[in-house]
This record gives sequence, structure tokens and C-alpha cells, in this order.
Amino acid sequence: MPRIHYHPCPKTLGEYDRQTNTIILHEGLKRHREIHDAILSHEREHARIFRENSSMLRRLLLNVRLDYAARLTGATCVPHGILRELQPSSLRDDVYTVLYLLAYIPILVVEGVYYSVKALLDPE
Repeated sequence: MPRIHYHPCPKTLGEYDRQTNTIILHEGLKRHREIHDAILSHEREHARIFRENSSMLRRLLLNVRLDYAARLTGATCVPHGILRELQPSSLRDDVYTVLYLLAYIPILVVEGVYYSVKALLDPE
């Protein structure tokens, strides 16, 4: 059984860390019990998938299927108001995040060209 850790500002509202066998949940979910239980149940299912399957490809497929099923059924749906309460952001933060991600595009293109040329010129 994975242990549960509450964090005040994790990357997501809930995630399973298989290296430490820990489910990390947003600390603010304690105030919203129904959503807390739905996300905890979802993450426990991810933990079960990792425990029962040793194949990395099988784990990936089962986890993706689980996530799509949760989105289609709305099992882990968080109302927008509660989401803003748990992870507040401003327009300035959103613009910064978008610009930060866009800055990686030239780096990835240059890196791709570099490794492609290197692969063509490398006789090995």
C-alpha cells in the first residue's frame, strides 16, 4: 500500500511517485473531500498498475487508458473555481509559462539538426 503525502504546491493535484511508492496530493484537497477521494482512488489505481505489471510498455498503455477513462467519465474532474483556489495563477504567470515553453522550441530544433548532422557524419 503506497503512503500518502500532502504537499502545499505540487505540480499536479495528485500523482503517484513509483520510486518512493508515495501518492502525492495537494494539501488543499483536504477541504474538498469528494474530489480528494476521487483523485486518491485514481492514484491508487496507478499504484496498482505499477505494482502488478513489470513491462514498461504495458504500464504505459494501462496508465494512459486509465487517464483517458477518468477524463471521459469525469471521475477526477475538478470544478474550475476549486482549481483556481488550489492552484492560483494570474495572466502574468500564464504568459510567462507560455513564453518559457516557447523558448525551448529553437533549442529543440537546433539540437535536432545537430544530432541529425552528427548521425550522418559519424561513420559508426
